[in-house]
Amino acid sequence: MSKLFTKGDNLDPRSLTTLRSALGNIDASVRRTVRMPAHSFTPPVQERDYLGWRDPSAPQRGYLFVERDGALEGIMLTRTRTRTSQQRAVMCEFCRLPRRFEQVALFSAPTSLLKRDQSTFGTYLCVDLDCNARVNAMRPVTQLDPPAEVLVAARRTELATRAQAFVANVLSKTTTG
Repeated sequence: MSKLFTKGDNLDPRSLTTLRSALGNIDASVRRTVRMPAHSFTPPVQERDYLGWRDPSAPQRGYLFVERDGALEGIMLTRTRTRTSQQRAVMCEFCRLPRRFEQVALFSAPTSLLKRDQSTFGTYLCVDLDCNARVNAMRPVTQLDPPAEVLVAARRTELATRAQAFVANVLSKTTTG
């Protein structure tokens, strides 16, 4: 869906320099510490509506990138430790699929580049930041559900819209000092 994540485009989605420069809610010193995941993306980058992963050298951190108005925009997230009942199901805000309590966590994004300001904006997301894989694997549950390709296309559109809105919201609140 996203033209920035397609083959043949001038933007190489795995270019660490390109991704680091797109992070709008952290300063240059933190950008230098961003690490790519050790694994390849499944589904492939071209079939994703956003690009997200957890930092292999700092597992509490994650990164989320979307295309918005023809530009790549990204944010750094931090997984917040919360206590959730082990009997409770939790829903990810992006894929809107109910999951077990340990599969969804509160992620917050800093909204200030000032060290003294600790403002954040957060939401509940899948802990692996890979809603794309779950949405692309959706199949009809009953005979009344639409065909799989229609179901997946609709859910991908919704997923992209929610991811773009979250990133836009974080970046609109981000202050530079």
